Amino acid sequence: MRTGGRSERVVAAVLGAAVAELAEVGYGAFRLEDVAARAGVAKTTVYRRWPAKIDLVEAALRSVVRLRDEDIPDTGTARGDVLALLDRSVRLMGTSSGRAVARVMTTEGGDEDFQRLAKRIRDESRAYRARVIERAVARGELPASTDAYLVLDCIFAPVMSRILKFGESVDKKTRERLVDLVLTGAEHGGGRMKR
Repeated sequence: MRTGGRSERVVAAVLGAAVAELAEVGYGAFRLEDVAARAGVAKTTVYRRWPAKIDLVEAALRSVVRLRDEDIPDTGTARGDVLALLDRSVRLMGTSSGRAVARVMTTEGGDEDFQRLAKRIRDESRAYRARVIERAVARGELPASTDAYLVLDCIFAPVMSRILKFGESVDKKTRERLVDLVLTGAEHGGGRMKR
């Protein structure tokens, strides 16, 4: 694939087309040829960079679910950091690509390669978010025994469920109340890891 601006535009077009195709047909019916046609590029352009379906699907999912170190919030408090992560997730779920990725990641079954990929991305995403709780523990805001995954699951699961399953919005005030409720419990040992 060519280097420079055109190459970047082609990659962006293909990844955007792949996300749209996943949203429309799911993983099972996803075909590289259809993505190429949707992106307006030759099939060889797609196959050269992503030789297998799973390779393109992974690149497409990761183009939406970006887990960059520089994006981890550091507001100085656990509350601020968790709210920033939650707000970012809510904004992402407000986009068609965010909803498409979430739907594909939670509803596709059967294909073992895809299941392994989805699990890997979910695990990476949870570990990425857990860093804000681990940092809060290091600052002394939360007990050392705090289970970062449990705390964040208690916050993110109900919000994402309301958005994705029920099509409801979750306003800022409700998100703040939920974060306060869970973090207050965690501060008092409610998010303790079982040993």
